Amino acid sequence: MAPQTTIPTLHSLEHSQAHRCLWMLEELSAVDPTFKFNLKTYPRQVPYNKDLLTVFRLGKSPIMTLETTDGSPPPVIQFEPGVLTEAKSILEFINEEYASERWTPASPEDKRRNRFFNEFATGTLTQKCDFTLLFEILGQMAPWPLSWLYRVMGLPMTMRFKSDLQPVFDILEEALSEEKPWFGGAEIGVSDFNMSWGMEVAVQRGYCDLSKYAKLRNWYERVEQRDAKRRAVERGGTMDLMWFGNKGTKFKMGELGAGEQKKDD
Repeated sequence: MAPQTTIPTLHSLEHSQAHRCLWMLEELSAVDPTFKFNLKTYPRQVPYNKDLLTVFRLGKSPIMTLETTDGSPPPVIQFEPGVLTEAKSILEFINEEYASERWTPASPEDKRRNRFFNEFATGTLTQKCDFTLLFEILGQMAPWPLSWLYRVMGLPMTMRFKSDLQPVFDILEEALSEEKPWFGGAEIGVSDFNMSWGMEVAVQRGYCDLSKYAKLRNWYERVEQRDAKRRAVERGGTMDLMWFGNKGTKFKMGELGAGEQKKDD
């Protein structure tokens, strides 16, 4: 590994996509003990954690900031000096800048495969999971009787997007084999980190029944059992993708999005 010229800080919102970035950082630390990074976690708040706005104007996790080792101004990687956003882009930066492309497959075939599943993970799996979650979460979080109304109104769309996910899981199952147990191919690739978010949402929320997909289940369990993944959970907190840490929280009537919340007794 080349000597670090920047020290990254991952700004991670609890129960968010930042988790897969933390997982990669922990993987890198395991193979290169000299690698240094910082972690700052933020609790989820309704409607959002305003402290993240001080890091980047959109205030959306994950955010990675860079500090140079020689005290010089941080480089412009994306848009603003020393600031990176978007989980997929952050993973690509970590892989290229710090890991010497450790998670870029060596063979042209696996490289193309890895590129495809990067897009499939973020543009298909995650998107369809997000659509399904959106129609479900309104019924979960809204107060009675709005919760009942949202559940009834959202049910047709929820069922539609859940059905759309089934061929997605079929493709993921068919892509895995003994020769290529990872979406990156023979070895773990960046696409596996990207795939982990959508699959965690799908498994926790019951969109994917892993008992029907033996190879996908093995992949999921192999990811969850990695030492670096466990360390990411220890440092960044568990991933509650059913309630996002807000079980028992209800939005006040008429104040949805106003930053007000209450806890049920």
